[in-house]
Amino acid sequence: DTLVVPAINRFIENVFVYDMKFWTALEQSFGEDRHALNSSPVMLSFAETHIDTENKRQRVVDTRVLAYSNFKDGRPWGLDIYRCSCGAPAHNMIFHPDGKQLHGKQWILTKMKYECLQCGTIRRHIPCPSWIKKTDTENFGRVSYQWPLSLSQRQDIGITH
Repeated sequence: DTLVVPAINRFIENVFVYDMKFWTALEQSFGEDRHALNSSPVMLSFAETHIDTENKRQRVVDTRVLAYSNFKDGRPWGLDIYRCSCGAPAHNMIFHPDGKQLHGKQWILTKMKYECLQCGTIRRHIPCPSWIKKTDTENFGRVSYQWPLSLSQRQDIGITH
């Protein structure tokens, strides 16, 4: 996809030229490019070496998703896998901010409402799940979360299996 290639090139440059850590490089390259991130969330699986309390090196593998929160496009808090209680996927739902829409660094505290086009259910006052974190980028709407999601995390967003 031509929208993503420049961000991938910046990521590679950030890692190999500027010696950034993998996740920081991803946040800088994709997190600053709303168009690339709006086309698709980005998943990164990487390993880092940590030194424990006994001065032993341990390799830790981490997998995270960087996403763009966009209610209008069916990705509340970056989750295009959100589901209604009837099982309808996010693309069969309409999402809107509910109540006071917060801006600036507090934007992630804005509650959500949705209407399911499949069953007609309307839910209101839905807070962002606590396991979704806003990123440190200057641009708002960027979120990250660990992958894979646990059973309770999947249940938080309507996935029942």
